[in-house]
Amino acid sequence: MNTAPPPRPPPAAWKREVRVVGLRLLPWVIVVCVAGALSYLRLLDLRLTPLRNAARLLIEQSMALTSSELSNLSRDALVLGQNPALTAAISADNLPATDTGLLTFARASRPYARIAWVDETGRERSRIDNTDGIATLVEAGRLRRSGVEPWQKSLSDLLPTEARFTSLDFRDGMVWQRAASPVYDGRGRQRGMVVVTLDLRRLLTQLQALESAGIDPVQLVGPDGRLVEASSAAPGLPVTDPGLWQLMQEQGRGRRESAAGMWHFQDFLPTEPGPGRLASATWYFIAHVPADTVGQLRRASAWQSGGASALVLLLAIWATWRRRQIERERERLLADLQTNHRALAAAKAEAEASLERLQHLQTELVQAEKLASLGLLVAGVAHELNTPLGSAKVTASTMTRRLDDALRSADAGSLSAQQLRSVLDNQRAGLDIVDHSLGRAGQVIRLFKQLAVDRGTVERRVFALDDVLSDVQRLLAARQLAPTVALYIEPAPGLVLDSYPGPLGQVVENLVGNAQLHAFDTDASPPPRTTPAVIRVRNQLDPHSGLLHIVVIDNGRGIDAEVLPRIFDPFFTTRRGRGGTGIGLHLCHHFCTQVLGGRVTVTTSPGQGSRFTVQIPLKAP
Repeated sequence: MNTAPPPRPPPAAWKREVRVVGLRLLPWVIVVCVAGALSYLRLLDLRLTPLRNAARLLIEQSMALTSSELSNLSRDALVLGQNPALTAAISADNLPATDTGLLTFARASRPYARIAWVDETGRERSRIDNTDGIATLVEAGRLRRSGVEPWQKSLSDLLPTEARFTSLDFRDGMVWQRAASPVYDGRGRQRGMVVVTLDLRRLLTQLQALESAGIDPVQLVGPDGRLVEASSAAPGLPVTDPGLWQLMQEQGRGRRESAAGMWHFQDFLPTEPGPGRLASATWYFIAHVPADTVGQLRRASAWQSGGASALVLLLAIWATWRRRQIERERERLLADLQTNHRALAAAKAEAEASLERLQHLQTELVQAEKLASLGLLVAGVAHELNTPLGSAKVTASTMTRRLDDALRSADAGSLSAQQLRSVLDNQRAGLDIVDHSLGRAGQVIRLFKQLAVDRGTVERRVFALDDVLSDVQRLLAARQLAPTVALYIEPAPGLVLDSYPGPLGQVVENLVGNAQLHAFDTDASPPPRTTPAVIRVRNQLDPHSGLLHIVVIDNGRGIDAEVLPRIFDPFFTTRRGRGGTGIGLHLCHHFCTQVLGGRVTVTTSPGQGSRFTVQIPLKAP
C-alpha cells in the first residue's frame, strides 16, 4: 500500500486549504480562549483559597484574643465596683481605706494602666497608676479635679451591675480602653464609679505576633476608621481607602480585592459580662494579602493556564490540519475508487455477459445430457423390449406357418392323428414361449414406469422403520431367490420416520435382491468365498447429522473395479441374458436422491464382499 504523503497543492489551492483550516479552527480558538479564562480563574481561586482561609483564621484568632482581654477588663471593673470593703470605705468617705482597697486590687489583678474612683461630680478621688509594672498611689495634688470629661458623658446612665466600655483614648503614645462600673453606698445612693483603664499596646503586640506566610499582621481598626496603634497621627481608612471603609461598614464581614492586594475584614462588637450592654461603636479586624503575593499567584496561574491553552491550541491546529490532509487523501482515494468502480462495473457487466453465455451453454449441455440419457434410456428399453418381443414374433410366425401347413394337410386328407398331436404340442410350446416373452416385456415396462415415480405420486406418512423392514423380510423369504444365502435384518425398535415407506422398502428390497443375485453368483469370476453366504441389514441413527443409516452388507464376491463406476447407471447389468435388467440399483439411487432426500454409497473389496449405505433424513423434504 502506498503510504507516501499527498502532494502539496498549488498556490491557489494552498490558500483555499489555509482558509478552510482557519475557519475550522475558529470554534477551537473560541473554546480554548473561554476554557483558558475559566481555568485561569479556577487555578487562581485554588491558589488564593489557602491565603483566604489563613486570613480568616488570623482574624478569628485576633478576635478571640481581643475578646478575652476585653472580657477580663469588663469583669474586673464589675468585680471592683461591687467589692464590699471598697464600697464601705467610699460610703464612709474614708479616703485612706479607699486608696488601700484600690491599691490592693491593682497589685492583685492584671497590670492595668490606671485604676481610679471618680465621684458623682466627675472628679477623681483616688487613683492607682501602673508604671513599669509597679502599682503606685497617685498623690492628691495630681488627681484630676476639673469637671466631667467627654468620655464620662457616656457613663451617666450606668446600671448597678453594669460595666461599660468607653471610646478609645489615644494619649502620649498609648492606647487606652476604659471600663467603668458604678459604686453605691449602704443606703443605695450612687457614689460615683470605678474606672479600670487597659493599655492596648500589649494586645497590639500580641496581634502583631500572629503570623501566616504571605499575609501581613492583622490590624485593629477603631469605630472612626483609624488603625488602633500607638501612633494616632496616621490617617484612617476613610482617607486612605474610602471604598474599603464603606464596604466594611455596609457588609461587616467580607473580602475586597484591589490593586493594593486582597483585604479580609470582620466587624467586632466588644461585649460586657452579665446583663451589661453592647458597646455603641464597632471595631474591625483586617488582614491584608500584599499585592506582590497576589501578583505572583496571578502570574503563575496565567502561565499555567496560558501554557495549557497554547498547547491545546497547537494540538487543535495540528489535528485540524491533519484531518484536512486525511480528507484530501480520502477525496483522492474516493476519486480513484470511483474510477475503479467504473472499471469494476464494466468488468462486472462483461463477466455477467460471459456468465450468461456460460449458463446458456450449461443449459444446452444439461439439455443435451438429458437427451443423451433419455436416448440411452430409450435405447436400453428398446433393447430390453426387442429381445422378448422379437422372440414372441418369431415364435408366432413359426406357429402360424406350421398351423397353415397343418390346415393344408387337413384339407388334403393327409393329416393323421399323430401329426395333429405334434402340431398341437408345437402350438403349446410356442404359446409358452410367447407368454414368457410378453411377461418379460411387461416386467421391463413396469420397471421403466417406476423411474417416473416422484414425491407427488407416492404416499407420505409417519411410519415405524420396523414395519417396513418386516415387510421386506417376509417378501424376500417368499421369493427365495437364493435359498442358500442367510439373511439377517436387525430390528429398529422405536425408530419412526415421516417419509415414503413404499420407495424406502423398494430400496432395501432391491439392495438385498441385488446381493442375492450378484454377490454369490457361482458362474462369475472370481468365485465367492467358502464361508457361509450371509447378508445383513443394519440401521443406525447418526446423532451428529441426524441421518438414518441403513446398511446392506454381504460377504460375497465383491464388485469389479471396472464395473463399480457404472452400477447405478440405468440398464447396466452383468447378467444380461440371465434375467438381469440393470434397473434395480438405478431405482435405488433414484428413490434415495429424488424421493427420500438422501443418498446411497457403496464400498467393496473383491473376494470380501460389498457394503451399500443408504443415508436419509427422518423427515423427508
